[in-house]
Amino acid sequence: MRKTMMVWSACAAALVPALAASTAAADGTPVQAVGQQATSTQAANSSATSTQNSPSNTAIHVAILSPGAASGATSQANASAANSSAANGNGTTQNAQQNAGGGSAAQEIGQAAANAQSATSAATSTQTNPTNTAIHVAILSPGASSGATSQANGSTANSSADNGNGTTQNAQQNAGGGGGGGGGAVQAVGQDAASHQAADSAGTSTQSGASNTAVDVAILSPGASSGPVSQANASTANSSAANHNGTTQNAQQNAGGPTAEPPVREQDGGGCGSCHSAPSVPGVQGIGQQAVNDQSADSAATSTQTNPTNTAISLAILSPGASSGPVSQANASTANSSAANRNGTTQNAQQTLGGWGGGVQAIGQLAANRQSADSAATSTQWCPANLALGGFGGVSQANGSTANSSAGNGNGTTQNALQALAGFPWPVTLV
Repeated sequence: MRKTMMVWSACAAALVPALAASTAAADGTPVQAVGQQATSTQAANSSATSTQNSPSNTAIHVAILSPGAASGATSQANASAANSSAANGNGTTQNAQQNAGGGSAAQEIGQAAANAQSATSAATSTQTNPTNTAIHVAILSPGASSGATSQANGSTANSSADNGNGTTQNAQQNAGGGGGGGGGAVQAVGQDAASHQAADSAGTSTQSGASNTAVDVAILSPGASSGPVSQANASTANSSAANHNGTTQNAQQNAGGPTAEPPVREQDGGGCGSCHSAPSVPGVQGIGQQAVNDQSADSAATSTQTNPTNTAISLAILSPGASSGPVSQANASTANSSAANRNGTTQNAQQTLGGWGGGVQAIGQLAANRQSADSAATSTQWCPANLALGGFGGVSQANGSTANSSAGNGNGTTQNALQALAGFPWPVTLV
């Protein structure tokens, strides 16, 4: 009994109101109380900044005394994009059901769900002085043609911070059956779920002085042709920080059947005396469940690219039938960072106190989860250059710097407690 009461002290906070209410239950009046509280505090901050300075696109086609000269399609693009997203999602469901039928019962349910979430996201993309230039010159060159030219400079930063929380608490109490005329069942359920989440994400992409130049010159060159040229400079940074928490607490108590003690037969001098019932002892059940989740995820991705240059030059002088093949040149700096926290907590407690007599049952469950994930990815590329001069077949040149970082926490906690006290806990005593 002493050991049981020590365990029972874990849920004393849930039982005190019910024990106080048991005095009213002694006179045959059921007392039921349900208290539910759900508090959600959410803050989401998102900032996206895109800066582009002096991007320039130039396409020049010159044909002098050049019958049939044609210039192909030219596509030039300068883009700086910053995307930032911060989101808080919280779902809280609390269900409490009480049924006091037959006899005296005091029932108490207290449920509290508190959720505090903070999500901060910042994405910055800076592009300075990228230049795209395509020049095609044909002089006295019948049939000269210029192929398609595609040039692109891009700086992209993506940042996302997300908080997701789902809390479900279910409590069901049923005090039914005969009360025995003098006893009552005291049932108390206390459930508490607290979630604290913080997600910070930052993505930064910087590109300075990226330049793409494609020049094709044909002089006195009938049938000269220039193939397509594709040049690209890209700096990309992706950052993501996420917190996901799911907490489920289920408590079920059933104090059914007569609560009075079975008859105690006294024996006096070998004869059978009067039979009477011992004083009734109420059944006491207590369930205390608490789930605490603290999560923090920080993610940072930085991609820096400085002065990458792509240059393709095709020169044909007095060269009938000269042809220039396709040229593909690329400079890329990529940084990816991800930090995630995942937590799933399930607590199930079931108590059954039926039959004659009284019993003390106590269940205390505590689940605490604290997670921290930090992720940082940095990619730096300085002054890579791609140069292709004349007489192209197919030329492909690439400079790449890539950094990937990932930090994750995954926690799953399951607690199951089942107690059953039925039958005749107070045996027949022969005196």
